[in-house]
Amino acid sequence: MAALSYTSQDYFTLDGVSSAAVGLWVDTPPVPPLARQRYTTWKTGVDADMTSPDDVWEDITLSFSCYVFLKNDDFRLDAIYAFLNGKSRLQCSRFPNRFFKIRQVGGVTPAQQYDGNKIRLNISFVCNPFKYHTSNATVTPDANGIVTNPGTRYSRPVYQITRSHNGECTMTVNNQLLVISSDAPAHMTVDAERMIAYNTQNSENATKYTTGYFPFLNPGQNTVTLENCSVQILGNWRDY
Repeated sequence: MAALSYTSQDYFTLDGVSSAAVGLWVDTPPVPPLARQRYTTWKTGVDADMTSPDDVWEDITLSFSCYVFLKNDDFRLDAIYAFLNGKSRLQCSRFPNRFFKIRQVGGVTPAQQYDGNKIRLNISFVCNPFKYHTSNATVTPDANGIVTNPGTRYSRPVYQITRSHNGECTMTVNNQLLVISSDAPAHMTVDAERMIAYNTQNSENATKYTTGYFPFLNPGQNTVTLENCSVQILGNWRDY
């Protein structure tokens, strides 16, 4: 595709690659909507239904208006279509410290303008309902056993647990108890995102060695108590 080199102050990146790299001029990006929460509704036999909120939020759609400026009437957009294919992480220029997890490309609608010298592309992405923090370094509880979640939504962390000695070890997070048995691997990863535990060294499933909760971390301060083990926490911080 013979595209002219025009730049915009706005852009988006897919898996770290900028839209500008494939010649896309991006208009002002969308303001992310609040995801729609699901509710259970039932009839009561009186004059109004009852509803109860579920802890489930629907995917959101982010749509971008983009342009490609051409030197001739070559309409091949192969490089752009390849750029959009198979990506998992979306970032916008107006949200430099957050990213979205892509479910799918919702649609790509091209339309030629000015005798084909400019092509407008409406590109949409269907994304996970939450914004994830780009800063996601591993943390440990402070001297008081406190871990602070900087997000506005509870997080589903990954815990890397190392037993200090032989025997059973426990981790309590906000009164939720996780027990790892004495015959478990010395180094365990407990993934509260995928709800699975595995041997950190060889990735073998080790969920059978755990009893209790795979705890989440609430927004703000969380109290972590450890017995016979140490922990490193990948927070997976996120916002509404």
